[in-house]
Amino acid sequence: MTSHPLHNAVRQDLSRRRLLKAMGLGAAGATGAGLLSACAGGETASGGAAQFTGVFDFDLDSMTRNVHREDGALLLGSVYKDLFLCPGGVYNWSTQEWDYLLLEGHEWDGDDLVVTLRSGLKWSDGSDLNADDMIRSYAMRVLEAPSWGFGFPQVQDLEKLDDLSVRLGFEDPFPNIERSIIKHRVVSKTTYEGFGQPAVDMVNDGVRQGDDEHADWNAEFIEFDPDEIVCSGPYKFDEAQMSDARITLVRNEEGYQGAEVKFDEVVIHKGDNRQSALLIQSGDVDYSTLAPSAADQQAFQGVEGFRWIEHAGYDGCGIMFNHQAKPEVQDVRVRKALAYILDGDQIGQVARGEAYSRVEHYAGLADIQAEEIFTAEELADFENYDQDHDKATELLEEAGWTLEGGKWYLPDGEEASFEVIGVAGWGDFELTATQVEEAWNDFGIKTEARNVPEDNPWGIWGAGDFEVAVRHWGNPEQPDYWGAFQMNFLTENAGTDDSPGQGFDLQVDSPSQGEVDIAELVDAAQRAESEEEQTETLKTLAIVFNELLPRIPIWTYKYLSPAIEGIRVEEFPTDTPTSQNEQYQDNHVILALIQGELEPVQD
Repeated sequence: MTSHPLHNAVRQDLSRRRLLKAMGLGAAGATGAGLLSACAGGETASGGAAQFTGVFDFDLDSMTRNVHREDGALLLGSVYKDLFLCPGGVYNWSTQEWDYLLLEGHEWDGDDLVVTLRSGLKWSDGSDLNADDMIRSYAMRVLEAPSWGFGFPQVQDLEKLDDLSVRLGFEDPFPNIERSIIKHRVVSKTTYEGFGQPAVDMVNDGVRQGDDEHADWNAEFIEFDPDEIVCSGPYKFDEAQMSDARITLVRNEEGYQGAEVKFDEVVIHKGDNRQSALLIQSGDVDYSTLAPSAADQQAFQGVEGFRWIEHAGYDGCGIMFNHQAKPEVQDVRVRKALAYILDGDQIGQVARGEAYSRVEHYAGLADIQAEEIFTAEELADFENYDQDHDKATELLEEAGWTLEGGKWYLPDGEEASFEVIGVAGWGDFELTATQVEEAWNDFGIKTEARNVPEDNPWGIWGAGDFEVAVRHWGNPEQPDYWGAFQMNFLTENAGTDDSPGQGFDLQVDSPSQGEVDIAELVDAAQRAESEEEQTETLKTLAIVFNELLPRIPIWTYKYLSPAIEGIRVEEFPTDTPTSQNEQYQDNHVILALIQGELEPVQD
């Protein structure tokens, strides 16, 4: 691939300028890290008990104890949630099998799913954890689940079979539809006494989200904020050790694995991305999943006992267009040209430091997934959108754009321009937006970057209140590969007046596949009756994505979690059967802690 000499010089200068800025901060950070390390002594629990430490940006005042809401609930946005409120099971993304926690197992009986609890489980308040907790929690989730979701929205009815088993009736289920049910966090029937049984009755009477009966129930439910969180896992909250600076979880002897975990306490320090990095540098945190900057990553190298724990990435960061707000991007040549202007490798390095991977195949799937369903020969036929300014110029000229005085003009004579939105507080999104701004401006396309508030970017994306948005591609929440195409094509693309989102027409004409209905293809991939049928459908979707580029993948997440060994934790597990798990959905480090495989430093 070639590019104009001027563009090459500009790109190299920008690359040096950005990286020197990041690494200059890193050098200062490294010095600070040495000082912090020198005076840091790892905290231990009272009486010398073993302690594991983490970090999360919690707020005791604003976060609710209504943990069934999840959104805005205390620590429910962190990986530590599994420690006090266990899911039914953790999914193994590599073997595609379940590591059951609260559940003994599950099985299908026709269109009925039967889930069974382990026997002998208890809540932290001493009450039995049984099928009453399970059926009421499931019913509340059915009422809360939006119709476009998968799993709970398709539940038709619920039945308690015995003290440990519940039947969930489905209509026309598809493979793996049960995943959200198995991963669901059952909550205490005592805490939700006023909501659980009414929810069961409503679900079995056919009431669903949006119905009048649900609205009345939900008005009280969203305001519900109990005084405490009753826990099912190996740890529970110690109210006497909760402050604005840290939360302490203590061993829950009656909880699942409460007697088997090797640490007596888990302390969660309060901290955002930057603060969490400083806590790692001072040796006060054993493990963090918050995103460190490139500078902080450099500083970590001087911390004794530091190591990276890598979690596989199944999504990435890229560009999402609003096809209605900017009709010029409806021309696929324009979308491709805008991709060819960008240096994804450079953008990823500046935005994430070491914690990114370049995009190789532009298939809409993470490369590790694309390489599982395509042969190397098939992937060689995919168009590669690595930076190529000559190709970008050629495509824009073919689309009727003209370059005059260093500025690009649309076919109607108006100057081309875009606004790119990032998200305030999402450092990698902010840096990606500003780099896209610089790259397109330097190429002659007027571009301005701004950040939207972090409290609700999803609402802004769904409402189509943008021209170009830095947005995810792929799917970290759905192990089934069709989830990536649901994300790429269907998410923020409802096409309604209230939620136009991308405004991308799902009836497409593919150069190689002909006329294709994307929504029908995604549905076919979900419901395929054989692996062969599903693979062929996924291949079609990936080829269409590569040809039409509805979003531009720029870089892929490589989740590098900083960890410290030798202060409180003896050693973190490596190369385990679950090490390919997604970091936030099925974290293998937290699973090892629950299973007693993570051990404290021995005196």
